[in-house]
Amino acid sequence: MKDDQALYLGIDIGGGSVRGVLINREGQLFAENKISTNREWTNSEFLEELIRLIETFQNHKFESIGIGTPGPLSINEGIIHHSANLVNLVQVPIVSTLQKKFPQKILLNNDANCAALGEYHFGKGKGSQSLLVLALGTGLGAGWVQNGNLFNGFNGNGFELGHVTVQMNGALCGCGQKGCVESYFSARGFLNRYKDHTGVMLDSAKIFFEKVELGEEIAEKIFSEGLEALAESIRAAVHLVNPDKIVLVGGLTQSYHLMEKPLQAHLKNKIFPELYNHFHLEVGGNIAGSFGAASLCF
Repeated sequence: MKDDQALYLGIDIGGGSVRGVLINREGQLFAENKISTNREWTNSEFLEELIRLIETFQNHKFESIGIGTPGPLSINEGIIHHSANLVNLVQVPIVSTLQKKFPQKILLNNDANCAALGEYHFGKGKGSQSLLVLALGTGLGAGWVQNGNLFNGFNGNGFELGHVTVQMNGALCGCGQKGCVESYFSARGFLNRYKDHTGVMLDSAKIFFEKVELGEEIAEKIFSEGLEALAESIRAAVHLVNPDKIVLVGGLTQSYHLMEKPLQAHLKNKIFPELYNHFHLEVGGNIAGSFGAASLCF
């Protein structure tokens, strides 16, 4: 089959759903399906549901399967070590299990890395020589694509910008350490910081941002601190790898109108002028993580 006719299956393992798409290299969608995520899945339950989802695409001919999942993981061994979203998963042999059921080659990678590939192939990052993608959602993920090549680091765990320390002995992060960027700028981070200040756990980041827009003092303070933490992580990345484009993706970008001006002001103040003037910061389109997972196969 010619490359422009070949189809690839991408699976994105998210906190709310596991979504599969069948696309070609141009990003044309041929089929899609999803299942709801159960936070309490055991290893076997999770793998059984994943197999059922993939089987729904079996009436199509496709070349290979790409899977994106939160880490930490091992892309060489095909193992998910554990997951913040699926709390009972431990050392899941995802690739070897699926390989016994399906003849197609299976590739595994971090979901933020997949987001970066998706933006590079289909989104705002198309054509960039050096592309940094930040996934602003439940946590804070990042991926870096240089000259079309994804930087994996060790076993797919590279470029964890969300776990760069911005405050020594600061707020507790979901990774178990203190002071990570993610503990200040992420949906989980905002909600936890709000609870620290008020004793109230809000139901969603949407409610938190509504409070920011209404001018609630505590919410504004938490948001401002989070933006500065985000700016520090971007500063670190820009000084390290000098990207020509930075693309923000994920659910929190729906509130970009609140963060655009203060974030740009922080970045202009913190980053070497030569590097600040070199890169372009944009908000990505609605490129699904499953598209990026499929592009692992290209």
